[in-house]
Amino acid sequence: MSSGTPEGPGTHPGGGKSPYGAYDPYDSGPYPYGSHGQAYGYAAGPHLDVEGVRTHAIVALVVSITLALSCFVSLGGIAGAVLSGIALGKVETETPRARGLIRWAWIGIGVNLGLIALATVVFLVAGLSNAFGS
Repeated sequence: MSSGTPEGPGTHPGGGKSPYGAYDPYDSGPYPYGSHGQAYGYAAGPHLDVEGVRTHAIVALVVSITLALSCFVSLGGIAGAVLSGIALGKVETETPRARGLIRWAWIGIGVNLGLIALATVVFLVAGLSNAFGS
């Protein structure tokens, strides 16, 4: 520290002797704009990406409602809409729980799309093999 001995002149605004002994709070040391350490109070908690979770919840809700209102009405689309709606309400207060609900909403949407693809393949195969008769 550049304040020298406790009896020597310090760099604090009053000049003269430092009342803090060898430690001078006005001496910034090697950092010209103050210290870069932790200030007073508590350390910052874990960063929760609330906006990203909210965005995923909105996208899942829109996709689920689109699937539920289209001709592909199934439990996957309805369950996805319900789960993403609940997750959207819990984003601010329970972000980790909202993430879990969104995950299950996307699983429901994926199951719904898988069933649609399976039904499409079954009808194509049945139609090509003249199962409907003609």
